[in-house]
Amino acid sequence: MTSLPKRELDFHTGDEVAAEIERLRRQGYSRTKNWNLTQICEHLTCTMRGGIEGFGFRLPWILRATVIKWIFRRILRTRKMSSGPTIKRLKPKTQLGADDDAIIDQCIEVIGQAEQYDGSFDDYPFLDNLKADDWRQFMWLHAAHHLGFLIPNSKKNTHT
Repeated sequence: MTSLPKRELDFHTGDEVAAEIERLRRQGYSRTKNWNLTQICEHLTCTMRGGIEGFGFRLPWILRATVIKWIFRRILRTRKMSSGPTIKRLKPKTQLGADDDAIIDQCIEVIGQAEQYDGSFDDYPFLDNLKADDWRQFMWLHAAHHLGFLIPNSKKNTHT
């Protein structure tokens, strides 16, 4: 890990997220926090799949209607997300080590699915009345938050 500051990223499309993941994979990177690219991709895949397929749980109505709704709207308005605890089922299972191309490829595939998804969010665990476009923007901001902890190596230090 390095002591470099977190990068401020702001993605507006899934293509931008996928391009940054590919750049990090190709150029290499330094971590400023705990997770590597594989672990971040695993986490992002889990959160996007959960939005599309369901998580199998819902938080209490009062939280969905108040605190979480306020936080969600603030994130969409400011286009910034702060660090907080990750619920256990969304934490990566992969151990820290060399990146796993299969997990990274799977994430890029799910980003494409999320980009096209226009289904129901009736069972979304964190919010009610969620619109697909708002969910997608949240997913891209969520990706920007996590990928900001990886600092790309400079091109002159890589071999392509």
